[in-house]
Amino acid sequence: MRQFFLLLTLLSISLLSAQSGKISGGLESYLQYYQNDATTNFIAPKDKLRSMNYFNMQYAYKDFSGGLQYEAFLPSAFLGYNPEFKDNALATYYLNYKKNNLDITAGYFYDQFGSGLAFRAWEDRQLGINNAIRGLRVKYNFDDILGLTAFTGNQRIGFKLSESNIYGTNAELDITKLLSLEKWQLHSGFSYVGRYQDVTSANKDLKPIVGIYSSRFDVNAGNFYSNFEYVYKEPDARVANAVLLDEVLFDGNAWLWNFGYSKKGLGVNAVLRRLENIQMYSEKNLEGNLYNTGVMNFVPGLTKQHDFSLANIYVYQAQPGISFGEEKVGEIGGQFDVYYNLKRKSILGGKYGTKLALNFSRWHGLDATFDHQKQIYRASFAKPGKRYFQDVNFEIRKKLSKKLKAIISFIDLQYNKLKLEGEGEMVYADIAMLDLEYKLPHKKSARIEMQHLSTKQDMKNWVAGLFEFNFNHHFNVFAGDMYNYGNEIEKVHYFNFGTTYTKSSSRLSLSYGRQRGGLLCVGGVCRYVPPSKGVTMSFSTSF
Repeated sequence: MRQFFLLLTLLSISLLSAQSGKISGGLESYLQYYQNDATTNFIAPKDKLRSMNYFNMQYAYKDFSGGLQYEAFLPSAFLGYNPEFKDNALATYYLNYKKNNLDITAGYFYDQFGSGLAFRAWEDRQLGINNAIRGLRVKYNFDDILGLTAFTGNQRIGFKLSESNIYGTNAELDITKLLSLEKWQLHSGFSYVGRYQDVTSANKDLKPIVGIYSSRFDVNAGNFYSNFEYVYKEPDARVANAVLLDEVLFDGNAWLWNFGYSKKGLGVNAVLRRLENIQMYSEKNLEGNLYNTGVMNFVPGLTKQHDFSLANIYVYQAQPGISFGEEKVGEIGGQFDVYYNLKRKSILGGKYGTKLALNFSRWHGLDATFDHQKQIYRASFAKPGKRYFQDVNFEIRKKLSKKLKAIISFIDLQYNKLKLEGEGEMVYADIAMLDLEYKLPHKKSARIEMQHLSTKQDMKNWVAGLFEFNFNHHFNVFAGDMYNYGNEIEKVHYFNFGTTYTKSSSRLSLSYGRQRGGLLCVGGVCRYVPPSKGVTMSFSTSF
């Protein structure tokens, strides 16, 4: 089947290229060379030199388009990525027809229903995620009032496909246009995604098809907005340590409410969420894996995504699953943001104005009682259990002069290391950061970061710094270090220095340094990065 789609795609592109059309594409290549590091006891793997390469090409002609992506992991992917990514192969390909209200795709495709809690297929190379669906997807739009989507296929697992079949339907209704409303914008949606997988089980209640449903409603009125989503997952067996636990089946649910107010110079937003056993995988045996392989829905950690290195030592990852050993069944909490711009030439805003941002997030486990003998539990709907995480941070962005800009940030953090990592204690940390950027003549600029983290728990105090010099818009150099000076047992410098060069749509970077082990998060989704040391090079270009 793979060879058939490849032949069909290449044949279609070859035929279409004879006509007038548009060809586009790109190449991304990453290389790492690992070195032994006695300071952190890191032992380089046997294949010290590794590369990850992605080449994609698309062709569009009138109502038709097609594309493919070739990937090469030689001899295998970087440490921390799924070991299934190795060697090289044609990874994805598709053919698409789109005209008027009809949109048909055959091959691999990405999509998302609602917020993604019910279904999301996407690619993020930094996280090592590519859970595209290979199959057939049809979309039809009825006068921009009702949009329908239906698909069937298998999910990508490395260079293979899931053993399960996945089905999905989605409906989006624009109530505003349907009722010809003027002052209100109303929108509703409904989704269903099913997974069919044959499983040998003595439990007759365990069905081969497990579905997940989503209903949602959005409203906008003037400067106010609100959206609500409810997701329900049908009863399913659990998996722990690759063992199917099917004596008791558990359903799951998610509640998400987002609301806020915005006008010029002011923005207020709040997100409340409750999760209970809502994670969905394309194969049961993949449940809880470290690489986000086989994940069918999008369950991010809803906290502020910090840009500074010390602020990312203790990051929160969503807790949507069930663990009787750790007595966890989900999470409940929320996030609150306030953005305010002090006007130019005001008393507090100064000559250039000032941007202020306040963020608060807190997450708890669900308050629940467990019967370990019967392997059942009872969870409270709204009562929070043990605190998992809290982040209170305040940021000031200020232009001090025509040449100097500053970012000042303060963070008060609480991190339950025992509940989130399985060992340790509650960590209370305070973090302060200063970022200064100064413009120099002839398009040159310099930037410096200074950070400090103080805590009496875990690895104690840290200090970090970064210096970056831009010779022009194309070329820069940088050097940074994170130092765990408060650690009485082992003080380690996590240094990193290198350079980048950008020309048109091409970018080349080269760096050397020591990587601290921990979670790397993008958009609230995380993967574990092991400690390492060595040279890293990346190159990207598009045409």
